[in-house]
Amino acid sequence: MAKGANDLILRDRLQFDITNVGVTTLVYGRIDLSDYVSIPEARGLAIKEIRFQLRTRNIGDNGVWPDFMGPELLPSMTPDQTYKSSVKLFATTTAYESVVDVGIASPNVICVFDKQSLLVRDTTNNSVIVNTYEHMFGTPDLHPEGYDVVTDLLIGIACNGLSGEALADSTAEVDVMIIAEPKKITSKDLTQMLSQAQDV
Repeated sequence: MAKGANDLILRDRLQFDITNVGVTTLVYGRIDLSDYVSIPEARGLAIKEIRFQLRTRNIGDNGVWPDFMGPELLPSMTPDQTYKSSVKLFATTTAYESVVDVGIASPNVICVFDKQSLLVRDTTNNSVIVNTYEHMFGTPDLHPEGYDVVTDLLIGIACNGLSGEALADSTAEVDVMIIAEPKKITSKDLTQMLSQAQDV
């Protein structure tokens, strides 16, 4: 999205730990917006776009997040066995207790990023098939006019099956870039925010 005359570009970097079996139970990082938002002063932000970049801390990998997130080799795989890896990233103003409750229809969820990788042993020709998928349900798609906030922003992340050499038992990072426009928050805007929070 092109930067408008009044737009702000905010950046932050969050770290999260991955266990030795490749799991990160849902955790949150907080983006401090207190310099830009205040309910008593009727100041808010219309968030127009959020971008995520997943990064490893391994120097040999140049910090590049692997496409296939599972183990490098699975010699013990039986026919038709599958190995699944997944990561979900999202921005919200509500702290959800379970990541399975988070989707594009969930109240106060601004954007959602999904990435999955799949390893399958095919019995037909005894080959191994690797498939990857990622999708960003972005702010311009879900909230074309911008998503109004008057509080700090939460970035949630949850992972499973991240047992590749670059990921298991490591600390990884997610870079966050936010494009937002300062705006005056009216009582109508606050009523709409409250209504959306009670949706679904």
